Amino acid sequence: MKLNSLKLDFVKRPRTLITVGGVLVLLLGWWFFWMTPQSAKLTTVQTQISTLQSQYQGLQLTLKADEAQSAKENLYAGYLKMFAQAVPAVPDAGGLTTELATLADSISPHLEILNITDDLTVPGTPLGMVPLSLSIKGPRNDCFTFLADLYNQNKFPRLITVSDFTPTAAAASTGANVLKASNESFNVSITGDAYYDAAIDPGLATSPTTTTLPA
Repeated sequence: MKLNSLKLDFVKRPRTLITVGGVLVLLLGWWFFWMTPQSAKLTTVQTQISTLQSQYQGLQLTLKADEAQSAKENLYAGYLKMFAQAVPAVPDAGGLTTELATLADSISPHLEILNITDDLTVPGTPLGMVPLSLSIKGPRNDCFTFLADLYNQNKFPRLITVSDFTPTAAAASTGANVLKASNESFNVSITGDAYYDAAIDPGLATSPTTTTLPA
């Protein structure tokens, strides 16, 4: 079929031309007055979403950093509390005596502290010392438990270093051997040092006095 043989007279009719023109006008109007503004709004919204996502990711990173910092602060706070208990701001000989007596009572009713000397202050940098000397009496196993608990932060928070631990059988005739686990009674002399924060100490040492505890 040849193109020039088509009857196109209908497109030349005024009504058809008006209809086509109206449709074109509507399409143009829709494009310029609706599609273009909406496209611009969509672009704006997408930009805002991208910005918010970037901000959210930044906040997530900040939150993680804050959580890590908070965890460190909690950890350091625990260390500071432990150090404050282990090395108090003052010599506190009275408190040290009480802590030692409490430790002995917690181990066994058969373990006695016979005397304690802990009143001499020796200033130092950065730590001051409180020379410690005490005598205990009790079953062999309880005496060694006492020594072990002096180094147990959960049992005895104050920092102490023991330089001498000398056990002697309470009854020499029994032939008790301190190297063997037993319930034989021993007298034990212990010497060592407790510590305190020398920066706060006035730097005045007092003469040592012996504290004798009741049996």
